[in-house]
Amino acid sequence: MIGNDGRPLTKEAIRAAINVYATASRGSKEFAGLPRALVTILDNLTIGKTTYVKGTDGQLQVSRRKDKGITFT
Repeated sequence: MIGNDGRPLTKEAIRAAINVYATASRGSKEFAGLPRALVTILDNLTIGKTTYVKGTDGQLQVSRRKDKGITFT
């Protein structure tokens, strides 16, 4: 995953971005700072499905729960 500054993100940075995605409103400054590719991936993740997001130090498993929340490990 490449950040807005053009540099690759670590797993911790991806986790932080997913937390912002889950908690911040779409019009906030925090949400505007998220990588657009990550927002697209999370928006298109359907209920019960899992995807993997690759960081510089490994990949992160991301799933959409039945209550439309996001989980990651």
